[in-house]
Amino acid sequence: MTTRSDLFGRLLKAGIGSIANCEGRTAPAIEDQLGQQIGVAGHTIQRYKAGHLPPDPRAVRLLADACVRRGHLNREWLEAFLAAARYPQAMALLEQLCPAAAPRTLPPRVYQNLPAPTYTSFVMRRRAYDDLLDGLRQRSAVILIASLGGMGKTSLAREVAERCLRADTAATQHDLARAVAAPELPDLPLFDAVVWVSDKDRPGTTNLSSVLDTIARTLDYPGITQLAHDEKRFEAELLLRRQRVLVVVDNFETITDGALLDWLLRLPEPSKALITTREYRREFRSSWPIDLHGMTDAEARALIDNRLRMLKLGTIGNPDLLTPLIAATGGNPKAIEITLGLVKYEHRSLDQALADLGAARGALFNDLFARAWALLDQPARDLLLALTLFTTPAAAEALSATAGVYGPAYERAIERLTDLALIDVVPTQLNQPPRFAQHPLALAFAEARLAEQPAYEQAARVRWIDWYRQLAAQVGFCWYDLPRLDRLDAEHETMYSAIEWAFEHQQYGATIELIEGVRYYYNVRGMWDDRLAINMIRAEAAGRIGDISNQALGLAYHAEIRSKQGALHEADQLVQRLAELAQHPELSGDAAFDLQHALALHARAHGDLARAEQIWRDLLGLSATLERQRYVVNLRWLATCCYLRGDLAQARELFQASLDEARAIGDTRSVLGNTLKLATLDLAHGDLVAAERALAECRAGAEQFRDRRRLGELYRLSAQLRQLRGDHAGARADLAGAIDLFERLGMRRELDDARVALANCAE
Repeated sequence: MTTRSDLFGRLLKAGIGSIANCEGRTAPAIEDQLGQQIGVAGHTIQRYKAGHLPPDPRAVRLLADACVRRGHLNREWLEAFLAAARYPQAMALLEQLCPAAAPRTLPPRVYQNLPAPTYTSFVMRRRAYDDLLDGLRQRSAVILIASLGGMGKTSLAREVAERCLRADTAATQHDLARAVAAPELPDLPLFDAVVWVSDKDRPGTTNLSSVLDTIARTLDYPGITQLAHDEKRFEAELLLRRQRVLVVVDNFETITDGALLDWLLRLPEPSKALITTREYRREFRSSWPIDLHGMTDAEARALIDNRLRMLKLGTIGNPDLLTPLIAATGGNPKAIEITLGLVKYEHRSLDQALADLGAARGALFNDLFARAWALLDQPARDLLLALTLFTTPAAAEALSATAGVYGPAYERAIERLTDLALIDVVPTQLNQPPRFAQHPLALAFAEARLAEQPAYEQAARVRWIDWYRQLAAQVGFCWYDLPRLDRLDAEHETMYSAIEWAFEHQQYGATIELIEGVRYYYNVRGMWDDRLAINMIRAEAAGRIGDISNQALGLAYHAEIRSKQGALHEADQLVQRLAELAQHPELSGDAAFDLQHALALHARAHGDLARAEQIWRDLLGLSATLERQRYVVNLRWLATCCYLRGDLAQARELFQASLDEARAIGDTRSVLGNTLKLATLDLAHGDLVAAERALAECRAGAEQFRDRRRLGELYRLSAQLRQLRGDHAGARADLAGAIDLFERLGMRRELDDARVALANCAE
């Protein structure tokens, strides 16, 4: 963890200066007095002003108290000061020294990543439901749902998690009316957000780091994912302390990372963890346990009634006929569903099906799955096996192509697989077809069958990769058509799995194609952790096949991001490799440009503006011969250098040239970026009307395309405009918006500047 913070030093200097001004004394006198209170010399306070963090939280507390009480600084200054100081109980001290005038208002967005329900109607499990709510009200960090497979742990956890989202965030949930009207929902323990993690699709891959990443992304702080592990954990825990978050970890029995369980058992309040597992471990002893048994007679009958209607089997005339079914399955919901599907397709009576169940008492699911498999024709078997390749619920088109099953054969196979409860239908938006997933028990069975057919798996993998290569080609670097990125919203996770598989199986050409298809999506959506990972995979894959240009592109993109994020030690190492590749005669024009562009960004990050500007000037000739979008980027960054060294006239000329070129080719993001830069110059020249017009033009585009980096810049400039007009309250609101976005994206330089501006913003 770093022991320095320039922001801390600047904020402390402002605080001591405010005390000196308010009390009519000199800063050195104030420093000596503060040093005596803390127990250090006055020159140590000067070290703190230079950015050295106090090793003792007590010193931070005393400094904060003095600056707020004697310097009359506000809550915004204190919040920024404590964050920069890494103070461990920041919220408590903030409320003590600067109590909020009103309760914190939650953002309108619902922060949750709950999977779509695979059930059409939730059958209330009264006892388990009440036990789970009671557990969520306790002080225990972890609530544990344990049972045999197929008992409905996931469905129960998902239903309770959704219903426990705060009432003021529930308005976007599909079952709000039911949740409000249902009599069984009194006194719900409410949460601000729900983070769902499952080890189902890739058993054994979930670990503490991946859970921290999921928390950061779900709560919309993707910048945290790029931090070193200890710092990432620290920041994630801060998020969990700021609000009530329910972290659900499903299918814990296949997780092998002991550090994750240790962390969950110590989850910071007021957040909680909900774990589902088939196995009880000794380490769970400090959790709040809930044993989920089979359905009661009434619950099972409700499930059977729903399933019979779905299968179009009518109803059971004599209710007593269901008693043996419930007894034979032990009230296991999954076993009941599969058995009813067998009744339909085996064309046998319920009594006959139950007789077979009685014979398979010790291996219930082995028998059920084996009988269901025997009822499948080849297309249905192919679809069941192909579905195991998908990390997330599969689109119908992708599943059909991967299995090689189309048309009527596909439709018949899907119907049978659904009726037999071997696959689950996952609803999506009304104007889109459903997707398909598998219960963990069905997935394990299908994976075992797939392992017996290596030739089929290889053929299916080829079709799977080909489908995602086609999707990648449809999206790619679509700067000219940003709505294309929407096609990857539901596919990018499985595409990432395809990238990993292709690389591991030495399909390096396919690996590079897939990466090129998704990298711009990651950039625009702010998924920088995935983007960093694929850049290095690209470089490694290209290196193994002697593709110098793609090797340079992967390294250049990686160096570019790390330079922008301030991770200069890593960027320095990458730049050394790029300098070697820059001399290679086989380097393509695009790769040569992106390589030099990365070197310029690296020089700028080190403060060497002269070198950065020279590189971008030298690139003008090359970029003019390439795709015009690169020329737009070249002009904009050259203009940025001119602006930073104070040549505002040259900067305006270059920004305007880049803007004109961007408009001519339809580069929407560059239009936004250049317009914001021109607004910056308008503010510097005092042309507030022109600045306001430019910001208004940018706002709609940035919001439409969810370009959060541009939105952060827009809020920062809007705050400056408001402050120049005397609207200090509006300026503080815009700065708060900018800080929120910069913090989420991990843009630390911009974040520090915005926090200083907020601390200095007049009341």
